[in-house]
This record gives sequence, structure tokens and C-alpha cells, in this order.
Amino acid sequence: MNPPAISLPPARSWRDLPQPIKPRAMSREGRRRRVLAAAKTALLAATLLVTGWGGAEFLVTLKTNPGRLVAPAGGTPVRGLELRTDGVLDEGWARGTLALPAQAGLMTLDLAALQRRLLASGQVERAELTRQLPGSLVVTLHERAPVARVMGQLGEAVPQTLLVARDGTVFAGAGYAPEMVARLPFLDGVRLQLAGSRLAPIAGMAAVADLLAAARAATPALAHGFSVVSLARLATDDVLVVQSADVGEVVFGAAGGFARQLARLDFTLAETRRQFPVEPLRVNLAVDSRQVLVARLLAGTPAPGRAVLPRPAAGSVATPVLFFPAPPASANFSHAL
Repeated sequence: MNPPAISLPPARSWRDLPQPIKPRAMSREGRRRRVLAAAKTALLAATLLVTGWGGAEFLVTLKTNPGRLVAPAGGTPVRGLELRTDGVLDEGWARGTLALPAQAGLMTLDLAALQRRLLASGQVERAELTRQLPGSLVVTLHERAPVARVMGQLGEAVPQTLLVARDGTVFAGAGYAPEMVARLPFLDGVRLQLAGSRLAPIAGMAAVADLLAAARAATPALAHGFSVVSLARLATDDVLVVQSADVGEVVFGAAGGFARQLARLDFTLAETRRQFPVEPLRVNLAVDSRQVLVARLLAGTPAPGRAVLPRPAAGSVATPVLFFPAPPASANFSHAL
């Protein structure tokens, strides 16, 4: 028979003994350290927040309204000017036009006002000004190219040669070589008018620019002799009248097709000079494309005669002449000057 199991009480430790003593409260030094740590964390967060907000405000103001950024006394002045242009203007012109004060601060510059100064001459079509830290001003210019010249006089000033761009803008011109200006044809049949403080653009200059460009490309020898381009009949007859040292007077249709008109002129002169080697002529290319009107410009002759050109040899040229049918469109132009 098995003896009965003996149940022993569970083991006890000192932790099971009642402890009526309260836990020791945090000391004053511990509380101070905890408060300081919380204050440092809050200050760091506030500093980061203010720095981020200030940086964002600075970038927005610099981009939208830089004039609000007033430099302190003794701030960094403009130390250099960098000019980038696609034309002939140089750094000296830019400095003289901008007329910056000796100790002008880079951040205090009124870029909009400086841009207006650059555009006032008319030679500059677009201008961009950029601050480049720590102290440089970058000026980027896109210039107009002159295609012709005109004599103009403002008030009591001495008449001077002015340049005219493709869009009709009239400007004095700076930085161009004299020989380059001398190669530009003069304009006739135009009247300069003021539009505010500047000269009003001349209408019809796009057609003049296209004609001169086509002449330089297709018949450079003829283009070299173009001395005057008249716009007097442009509005009424849609023609451009050119005075040429090699021809006399040439009337072009302003609607376009200048390359074909120049080819017709080339052949016409080659044929006509056989009859009138040195006499000045009036050649009208603005008539029907199947005709070319040629007249001798004789001094004292009220009714100039008309020269009828012979039929060109088959396959030699492809330019129609007076009262003859047009040649096949597949024929080639030839230039025999």
C-alpha cells in the first residue's frame, strides 16, 4: 500500500514579504535634466521650422520680387559684367547703356529697368539679365540684323544713316563695320514717323528682306549692284522697284517667287545685252509669268522703246520672255552674266 502524498507549501522569497516603505521620489536634479532635454528638443524643432520657412520665402522673393531684398550697408557690389550676344555689340556698349553706379549692389539692381535701357535702342530685340552670385551680372542679348539703310533726321539733328531690320524696326546701329553698312541698299518711298520716343516700324520690310536674301543666294553678282529698293508702289501695286548699277531699274512682284523672278532677270539681261550692251534698262518682272517687259531708259526720251526678246534656244534656259509661251517646268535655269 502506497503512502499518502505529502503536499508542501510553495517556496517563498524576500520579494513576497510586505514592504510598507514607498519608492523613493525623483530627485530635483533628475527633474531638471528631463525639462532641459524636452526644451532642447522643442528648440531644435522650432529652429528647423523657421529655417525652412525663411529659405522658402527667400527663394520666392528672389524669383518674383527681388527688389524687396535690400542689401545691408557695405553689401557686395557688382564685381563683373558678362555679355553674351549673337550680334556685334560689345561689353563697352553694354556698360555704357546700363550705366550702373560705381558701388551698385547686385541684389539691389532693378533688372526690369535695366532691360528697358537695353531695348530702347531698337538694335536689341530681346534681353535677359541674370544675377550670378557672388557678384556678377550676366547680360544675354538677341540682336536684330539690318537688311537695308535709310537717311533720317530727328528734329533739328543732322541727317544720319539709320538701319532697318526685317521686322521694320529702325535703329542707329552700333558695332557694325563701315564696309558692311556700305553694302546695304538704301530704302526709297518710305516716310519715317515717330511712335512715342522711337521711330515707327517700316511696313513691307519682310518682302524686302526676302528679295535681298534670294538675290544674294541665286545671283550674287546682281545683288551686289542693288543700290536702292523703293517701297513707293508696294501698297498700291504690290511691287518692289530696285535701282541697280548693272541693270538700271527692275520691278519685282512682292507676292513672292523671288528666285524665279531673279532667274528670269538673269536670262533677260543675257539676251538684251546683245542689243543694248551698256544702256540702262527698265525690266518689269511683275507682269504675267509668261512675259518680261524691257524698256530702254534713254535720257530725254519721254516714251522709251520696248525690246522684244528672241525665243531662247531649246533646252538652254527656262525663263519666259515677252509674247512667247513659257518653257517646260522641268527645264533648268542658267546664269550667264
